[in-house]
Amino acid sequence: MSAACSAASSAKPPILLKVDLRDAPRKLLHTTEIIPVAPGPMTLAYPRWLPSVHLAGPIDQQAGLFITAHGVGSAAATPIRWERDPVQLYLYHMVVPQGASSIEVNFDFITAADATSGGTTDANIAALNWNTVLLYPYHGQSTKVASIEITPTIVMPAGWHFASALQPNDVSAPSELSNSVTFHTVSLEQLIDSPVISGRYFREILLAPEITPKHYLDMVADTPTSLQIDQSHIDHLSELVRQAGILFHSRHYDSFHMLVTLSDQIAGDAFDHHQSLDNRRPADFLTSERSLTLYGDFISHDFVHSWNGQYRRPISLMTANYQMPFIGTDLWIYEGLTDYLAGVLAVRSGIWTQQQFLDQWSEKAAHFAHRPGKTWRDLQDTATMAPILWAADSSAYESWRLGGFDFYGEGALIWLEVDTTIRNGTGGKKSLDDFLALFYGKGTDTGPDTLPFTVENLVNALNAVYPHDWASFFNERLHELTPEAPLKGFTQGGYRLVYRDTPNAWTALAGKKDFDYSIAMKVRSDGVITDVLIGGIADKAGFASGMKLLSINGKPFSIDQLQQAIRNAKGAPAPIECVVENNGVATTLTLAYHGGEQYPALERDVGTKDRLLQIATRS
Repeated sequence: MSAACSAASSAKPPILLKVDLRDAPRKLLHTTEIIPVAPGPMTLAYPRWLPSVHLAGPIDQQAGLFITAHGVGSAAATPIRWERDPVQLYLYHMVVPQGASSIEVNFDFITAADATSGGTTDANIAALNWNTVLLYPYHGQSTKVASIEITPTIVMPAGWHFASALQPNDVSAPSELSNSVTFHTVSLEQLIDSPVISGRYFREILLAPEITPKHYLDMVADTPTSLQIDQSHIDHLSELVRQAGILFHSRHYDSFHMLVTLSDQIAGDAFDHHQSLDNRRPADFLTSERSLTLYGDFISHDFVHSWNGQYRRPISLMTANYQMPFIGTDLWIYEGLTDYLAGVLAVRSGIWTQQQFLDQWSEKAAHFAHRPGKTWRDLQDTATMAPILWAADSSAYESWRLGGFDFYGEGALIWLEVDTTIRNGTGGKKSLDDFLALFYGKGTDTGPDTLPFTVENLVNALNAVYPHDWASFFNERLHELTPEAPLKGFTQGGYRLVYRDTPNAWTALAGKKDFDYSIAMKVRSDGVITDVLIGGIADKAGFASGMKLLSINGKPFSIDQLQQAIRNAKGAPAPIECVVENNGVATTLTLAYHGGEQYPALERDVGTKDRLLQIATRS
């Protein structure tokens, strides 16, 4: 026997994982795993922390866990009792009996958290994240998921199709199951980074066909209508592929699949991956002009993450396994820079017009100019607290507490300031684009590698493009306590934030009537106040989150009635009189507000360089 054959025969076989999707319409996925083992104590882990997901894994939706041993002197399987670790609840301890060479793990994943939520499956669709349907051998902190090999298989309902960045084996090969697909063996790390979408109604479109590696838009939907995308939008997505390559001067994947689930039944969500993105959106996400505009940067956001977050990842988010908690301190780079570049690519690819690009910036700027919580919690703390803030589902006093999206939008404002600082400092000869090509391009295309970096590495790369005290700049922006938003990117870019009494086209399309910028509170259509800005006029008048507006100036409440009252009060002496209910008790409160409606807009500063439209211009 040759040395090569001897090494191959002694190599540990991969884990075999089969996920049965045939009960997806019933909100159940069935897992069967065959894991090679040796006799003795053993621990299995359910993935808890993923670098691209800022929440803990949904172990509460796991059910029916049974483990048996195979190879114990007879054909019969031997049941193994497992015990949960009392501290690390995602770990299962057991003892593998003598003579066993493998164990079989069976459990179900319940795809909806409760009986009424959409979850990840419905009668026509299954969106599969592998981390929810597997356990893996765990040997403590030294466990490396990149070294664990696994061969995955899915079994689909008859007539369903699938898409994934995973490469399938020969799907025409004989199988005892009519609709099963086995993929190439990959590391556990690559598997969990490669979601699958499957469904009855499916369409795949090759984007920017002249470009290698290849890019695909893969869609599953509840109805064929959702798949009928206008050619102009397909062209925009193809241009997105081209513009991303120009921006980063490289690609770091073997192919890229834009996986999009189009359903009003599936819970909305989005996850970024190295060779794919996983967007779960409403049924009309790609066919409604309103959705295409208001959410036009959603796909570009997760596409950018292939470079920022996957290829180059902050070292604080690098973990050897999925039980090690990530450190969120650098999420202002991971998400903030991505949020900024998502908008840049949306306008450069034609998804947005230049005016829409400006209008959405005005909304973002105004939002972060009305965050009183910034007086006690700095931006850095919102990133560090990401797992907690993301898990919070209450809107009560959200502007005072701050949330898990602050490091996205406010981070984007900081990166706009970086871009305009470079452009102004070099007389327009250099920009953030030069930094991106240097830091994320590395001069060549690669496969799906991951190169960690520190903030110091990032600062050094920025200084190579334009020397500046970037370390102090970022330190100040991350730690300053001020109610003001970082709006210097606009003034350096030739604009100022102003407020007008009529909405811009973006705000009008969104139908946004939050009243944040006038009476300083958010009100739902049913009259419930969801947020009151601490220190604002509504707060000082006694309004509170959770109260319900019953009437406005003696007339039954409606959003239109409140809006009209704000208009009528402009320049008038009388306050706005409101009857509110608080836990069954009615009270009359008055708003001494006379400023009229307030809608944000960016106003051109004549005589300055228009850097924002330079940023928006296609390369």
